[in-house]
Amino acid sequence: MDLKLLKVFDAIHRCASLSKAADRLGLSQPAVSQALARLREHFDDPLFVRTPQGMEPTQHALGMLHNVAQAIEALERTLAYRSTFDPARSRRLFRICMTDVGQIVLLPQLLLHLREQAPSVEVETLNISDQTSSMLEAGEIQLAVGYMPQIDERFYQRALFDERFVCLARSDHPRIRERLRLQDYEAEEHVLVTTSGTGHLIIDQTVERLKINRRIAVRIPNFLGLATIIGNTDLLCTLPRRAGLIMARRGEVTVWAPPFELPTYTVRQHWHERQQHDPGCQWLRKVIASLFNAGPEFSASASEAEHQG
Repeated sequence: MDLKLLKVFDAIHRCASLSKAADRLGLSQPAVSQALARLREHFDDPLFVRTPQGMEPTQHALGMLHNVAQAIEALERTLAYRSTFDPARSRRLFRICMTDVGQIVLLPQLLLHLREQAPSVEVETLNISDQTSSMLEAGEIQLAVGYMPQIDERFYQRALFDERFVCLARSDHPRIRERLRLQDYEAEEHVLVTTSGTGHLIIDQTVERLKINRRIAVRIPNFLGLATIIGNTDLLCTLPRRAGLIMARRGEVTVWAPPFELPTYTVRQHWHERQQHDPGCQWLRKVIASLFNAGPEFSASASEAEHQG
């Protein structure tokens, strides 16, 4: 049973003739006869019988008329459906996995844009974790933003920006004046932030490779209270540059160049194929990309590379 068979049923009822039903549907009369035979077999009823007035419906067919009309309408609406997204009117909720650095660097800009362009759209943020990939795949989140080399070729991605590291110290630090020297870095105690998606393992690996003595005084799970800790102690912290610059705006802490070379890393947005053609998700990705003048999007798999304007 499919839409074509239901349309044959409807056309025969309206036209009371197989030949006229065929003309109405743009089919041959044998094709209409075959369709009617299938309908009769399915419903175990003649459905239409020949009379001097033409093909008249049986009682069984009369009982089906309303349901058939509704089914045709519903199927045609479904087949014609095209998802659209109007940011100015949408009340959609977008769930995004991001780091707390993302909440510091990206979220304020995104919320300002939404206030102007999509005032009723809501955003819920979740922390990046080992479950982020499975949440994308299951459709539980629409996007993940951060440094996530563990995300594999099942997912699309778009580079937002390259990030490097800086060091943070309180502005009136008694021993750090004109620049941060390696001997200062090794002499002072440090805050270690262990949140996922911010490249902190890059720092750990570089410090170990260069045999730099970094004395850890405290380990914290995120950056949200870091400026307060640094601003009220003599501790140092190595962190992503954009977050450090934002924390330094109030003047309580100062950003210094690290006294040794650290690799850069790329912050990307990631999504699953199930969100690839969703107009709302497409709009959200373009908004976030525009905030950082990002390049084209592509899948992690070279065979599925896709570029969009």
